[in-house]
Amino acid sequence: MENNNHNNNNNNNMVDLNVGGTQYSISLRTLTSQAGSLLENYFKSLNNDTDNTAADQEESDRQSSSTLQHPAIVKLSDRSYFIDRDGDLFRHVLNFLRNGRLCLPDRFDETQLLLQEARFYRLPSMEKALLTKDLSLSGINLGKASDASVEQGHILISYRGTFNFGRGTHLDAKFRKLYRILVCGKVLLCKEVFGDMLNESRDPDRCGNNQYTSRMYLKHNSLELAFDTLAEHGFSLLAACASGVNPILDNSCRRAADNEEQRWNHYNEFVFYRPTFLRAFYLKLFYNNNNNKIIIISFQSTALGLDNDDSNGDASISFVEN
Repeated sequence: MENNNHNNNNNNNMVDLNVGGTQYSISLRTLTSQAGSLLENYFKSLNNDTDNTAADQEESDRQSSSTLQHPAIVKLSDRSYFIDRDGDLFRHVLNFLRNGRLCLPDRFDETQLLLQEARFYRLPSMEKALLTKDLSLSGINLGKASDASVEQGHILISYRGTFNFGRGTHLDAKFRKLYRILVCGKVLLCKEVFGDMLNESRDPDRCGNNQYTSRMYLKHNSLELAFDTLAEHGFSLLAACASGVNPILDNSCRRAADNEEQRWNHYNEFVFYRPTFLRAFYLKLFYNNNNNKIIIISFQSTALGLDNDDSNGDASISFVEN
């Protein structure tokens, strides 16, 4: 008899949730761990049912039925509910309820969707953690965030290369050989992106830093490093073109390896573009010394890079305790 009562109490402490088609079995203690959240307000009345007798159960259900109402939550049966939200993202919400902190996998790219889930479930601490994560990934200096601006523009990356064929016992080894990575564009924009990696030659046609030039190149020959640097500064690949290799052999070359390198000579160009706003999420920070709060303003652009007065993005303001 005591074992049956113990099993019934364990069953009463569990809730089955169907979140967007994904099944979860969760304890009431986990669901109600965050005070003031939607789940805590909705399921807190079920905690009282665990100690109720059979005579009081009907009265408790009648009283709780008036409080257990939400348009996105539907009761399927006893201790079984359906929530019309994203089932895959709910596991991150559940982990936050269990651990009390945000734990996301590497290269998580659904921060904005998870932020909407945190707002739906009324989890301000989770929302604050997500905003802080976005702020750290945005690459904006917090000390200069209020003055940060993003300038649009194009940068052209080009190079001439071939394959460096092995010598001696390494004749089968073929490595990429780049002579120099050239950078073309507005001088200020190129300096902002590449910084000390940029090397300038004398350009008699350029006057001032706000001019365009085609006589800049990188101090390194790593093409992937140049692409990563552009991506970190909000640039995306817009177009690319390439020249073919030269199939005609030059009999004047003394060595076959040199002849092969000339055969595989090629030239490539890559055009990168950055719109006015950062593509994903742009944040600014302002400090309010009176009440010690951080005001985070997030801009979500709907028509990036369009010079149109009607293309303004949506803005949202969040007040987060410091």
